[in-house]
Amino acid sequence: MPHHDRNDGEPSRAGARTGAREAFEGGQLYPVETVCRSQDSESKEYTDRLLFDKLETIRRHLQPGLLVDLCCATGEHIGTLRPAGSEAVGIDFSVAYLSEAESRRRAKGDADVSYLAADARDLPLVSGSVATLYSLSALYLVPNLDRVVAEVARVLRVDGRCILDLGNKNSLNSFCVRNYYTELPTSYHLSVKDMILICERSGLRIVEHRAFQILPLWAGRPRWLWPLLHPVWKRILGARIAGRMVDEWLCGLPLLRRLAFRHLLVCEKCSER
Repeated sequence: MPHHDRNDGEPSRAGARTGAREAFEGGQLYPVETVCRSQDSESKEYTDRLLFDKLETIRRHLQPGLLVDLCCATGEHIGTLRPAGSEAVGIDFSVAYLSEAESRRRAKGDADVSYLAADARDLPLVSGSVATLYSLSALYLVPNLDRVVAEVARVLRVDGRCILDLGNKNSLNSFCVRNYYTELPTSYHLSVKDMILICERSGLRIVEHRAFQILPLWAGRPRWLWPLLHPVWKRILGARIAGRMVDEWLCGLPLLRRLAFRHLLVCEKCSER
C-alpha cells in the first residue's frame, strides 16, 4: 500500500483534513502510477532499505496456503511474494488502484492472483481460510484498528501469520504529521502498548517485533526541528551494521523503542476463539 516517505514541500494548514478514502481516490496525493514503491534491493536509499526489510520479514514468515495483501493498492509486491503453487488475494477499497492492479496481473499472466474491493474492517473472506496476511504502510490510516485486527484474526487459520505495519502516536514522526502536514489524511496512530494489546485481545501471539524510524526521515516541517529533519540522517540511519540499519538498532533500545514511529508486528493465530 502507499508509501508516503517522500512528502516534502511547504505546509498546507488551511481547511480540514480529508479522510483516507478521499485522499487515495482523489488521485492527487497518491497517484495510481506512484502509490506503490518498487523494490530495489541494491539501493542504499533509506526508504528502499526499509521496504526491503519489510518484504524480507514477510518472506521469512510465509506459510503454505492463501496469501492476502490487505490494502494492496496496485499490487506491486504480491506476485513476487506469493509462494509457488499457492493463491494470493489483494484487497483494497480503491477501485482505481485495483483496476491498475488487475491490468498488471493480466499483463503478467498470473492466474493465481486475484483482487477484491472491500473495507479492511469487513473482509470478504471465509473464516480460517488465510495462511499469511500482510499490510504495509496503510493501517495507521484506518480508524478502529481493533476491528481490523479482529477481522484479520478471524480470517487467519490456526497457526497462520500476519505482518502488520503500524504507526506510533508517541513518535516524533506522528507529532510532525499531526501538527504540520494538514494536507495529509487523518491518521490513527496508537501507542506501542495499545498495538500489542489489540493483537493479544484478538488471539494473536506476537512472534517478532521490529521497529523503525526514530526520526521523521521524510519530513521537512516544522522548520525549528530542522537539525533532526536534515536529509543527512537518512544516510546515517540507513547504513547497515551486521545486516540491520542503524535506525533499527537504535529503535531496538528499550527507551527509544517507545519513540520509534513504525512498528512491524508479526503475529500468529493461537486458536479459534
